[in-house]
Amino acid sequence: MAWRTYVALGDSLSAGRGDTDLDGARNGWARRLAALLTKRTGMTCHFTNLARDGAIARDVIDEQLPALPAVDLISLTIGMNDVQLPAFSFKEFASELDQIFPALAETRATILAITLPDIAHLLSMPPELVPIAKDRMRQASDAIREHAAAEHVVLLDAWREPEVRDLALYNDDRMRHPNAKGHQLIATRLADLLTER
Repeated sequence: MAWRTYVALGDSLSAGRGDTDLDGARNGWARRLAALLTKRTGMTCHFTNLARDGAIARDVIDEQLPALPAVDLISLTIGMNDVQLPAFSFKEFASELDQIFPALAETRATILAITLPDIAHLLSMPPELVPIAKDRMRQASDAIREHAAAEHVVLLDAWREPEVRDLALYNDDRMRHPNAKGHQLIATRLADLLTER
């Protein structure tokens, strides 16, 4: 199977933060995935990135879904900014996923999603907040996993991947965005999930 058109939705992970070329332009796992799919299928995968730094689930609903064109492949990363909101509500986040995942399924495109990585211990925060962050990230990942299963979404379950906890995959920024190596790992894992199924 080949995917000729691909749109990435979500937050800074999909926007490619942490993975820039010598000119300062972002690469990111989503752009890398499009290149891998082009190479593996022999058909050009045209890529559009609607993701943006700082996006939360509500932004996907209000801004990104309305701008979504008809495509063959859609990816979604969301949740890391949501769980850092002081007034984070798991119930509200799950309700927003109730809107996002069915809307994506209605497109009839192949849908990709990624759970949050279990990296609360790597984030720049007071030690007493790490257990709270970890619990929120686990809850968000559980909700993403549940919605992905309900809508037959191709899921990279980063929460359950010990390899993604490796500090060598991340930049030394407050949010621990992946570096080029980390973005390449995500792209390769997703390409494998797509082309080997």
